[in-house]
Amino acid sequence: MQQLNATQIKKSFINTSRREVEKITLPPNLAEIEWAELDYFGWADAKIPQRAYIVVPVDDVPRGLMLRAVPMAKSQAMCSWCEDLHETTGVRMFTAKKAGPSGRNGNSLGTLIHGNFECSEIVRNPPRAVEGHNDFEAHVSMRVDKLNERATSFVKRVLGEK
Repeated sequence: MQQLNATQIKKSFINTSRREVEKITLPPNLAEIEWAELDYFGWADAKIPQRAYIVVPVDDVPRGLMLRAVPMAKSQAMCSWCEDLHETTGVRMFTAKKAGPSGRNGNSLGTLIHGNFECSEIVRNPPRAVEGHNDFEAHVSMRVDKLNERATSFVKRVLGEK
């Protein structure tokens, strides 16, 4: 993922009003982030516990979404983005208001994502024996591609695209 500054991040949001963008709390460590190791950038709002944000490159253009964390019972679930069978703790349901008139009418979409947005790291883990992959690089490449496809697809659905 390309490195982004605060202005670029705030300009990327597609499902927020200008007023909501002004209130976004950015993470304090933007300069320390290893952007090249990320497939998308996500963080929880330090001031509003049930709010989070993601920025996903869609056709090389950063697209940001404001998310709302849905309270969940203490259970395990598989992340819809990285689809890791082993890292199931900390997965949360997030909803994103749809962009444009549909979102203003109250329509939203939900997805299960790791609450600390660690999918980029998880898909790069070595395959476990149960996964039956001997070619580490091919396995990781396939998982990275699938993560990017799923994240991009979610953003496009929020935009009202297919």
